[in-house]
Amino acid sequence: MPYIEIKTKKTIYPGEAQKIINKRTVIPVLTTGTISPNVKQLLDKAQIAWAENIPETEFMESTSQEER
Repeated sequence: MPYIEIKTKKTIYPGEAQKIINKRTVIPVLTTGTISPNVKQLLDKAQIAWAENIPETEFMESTSQEER
């Protein structure tokens, strides 16, 4: 089943990106930190969308809205 991978690490590096790619079920990767240029290329090649520097509060607000 496809899902969203959310990371709160400062930076996502190629080793971790390859693990995400190997799962073959991740559609986008979202992170509160940054994604290295090499990882961006790996994710693009694997056709996995990505977004970086997302404030942690954005995730917290989504959780609060779901609980209502």
